[in-house]
Amino acid sequence: MTTEFPHLYPGAGRRAVLGAEERILRIRGDRWVSYPRAEVALAKLETFLAFPERTRMPNLLLVGESGMGKTMIIEKFSRDHPSSFDDTTGRLHMPVVAVQMVSGPDETRFYRRILAAIGAPEPPRATLAVLESLTLRLLMELRPHMLVIDEIHSLQAGTVREQARFLNMLRFLGNELRVPLVCVGTAQARNALRTDAQLVRRFEAFALSPWQEGADFTGLMSTLTRSLPLRRESDIDEKALARIVKVTGGITSGIFSIMSQLAIAAIESGEERILSSDILGGDRLQAALGDPV
Repeated sequence: MTTEFPHLYPGAGRRAVLGAEERILRIRGDRWVSYPRAEVALAKLETFLAFPERTRMPNLLLVGESGMGKTMIIEKFSRDHPSSFDDTTGRLHMPVVAVQMVSGPDETRFYRRILAAIGAPEPPRATLAVLESLTLRLLMELRPHMLVIDEIHSLQAGTVREQARFLNMLRFLGNELRVPLVCVGTAQARNALRTDAQLVRRFEAFALSPWQEGADFTGLMSTLTRSLPLRRESDIDEKALARIVKVTGGITSGIFSIMSQLAIAAIESGEERILSSDILGGDRLQAALGDPV
């Protein structure tokens, strides 16, 4: 068996020589697949991370439907900027502090979520004032350059008054730390932020829209097929690409899920490639969609 797979990226080519079971496990695991819109989002995050300190820092709102890859972009960005220990000062530096929004606008639980994210022990029976003071002091020691709040649309689970109080807390954190806030969520996040007129004016919006037929989607699919460890080159025509967009609604997670399932089926069958016929008809696409065959 040849170990050369020119139709694959080098990393995928190295995985293609593995056995079927190991390749299937790799396909099922999380992996980063780059595409132009994601790279633009990462570049935007880099700009905000390097923004010089000033009294009123700019903020970013990353929005998109569920499954569009927002969280994966944030996780990729966080991996690219890991924590480091300064031997000279004896301090830990965490460039990006990323937390997931709690299920509602609850300041106490949110401060606890931040403490957990930075690996700090939570004081027993701490009041909100104690948690606020401790969290702020520890964050200042870590010297972050960005605070990321994922699933910010969960704010809307609270009353208007609760939302306003929570957003006031976020504005306070941004002002005290002098770092950009990056809020990540669905389109409803825009409405949630509008509760605080002062805060929302500081946010620049960046949208991840569902995929449509065209050059961008063709490029995504080319990147995706070259990252799947199949030993033969896949052949997917424009009609099959249009079918994928239609059945997934252009949602990134649905596209990746279908392609992963088709790749696994190709390995199990020995075909070792994805063909247009797998997408346009037959049982494989139905199985990938969870439909009875």
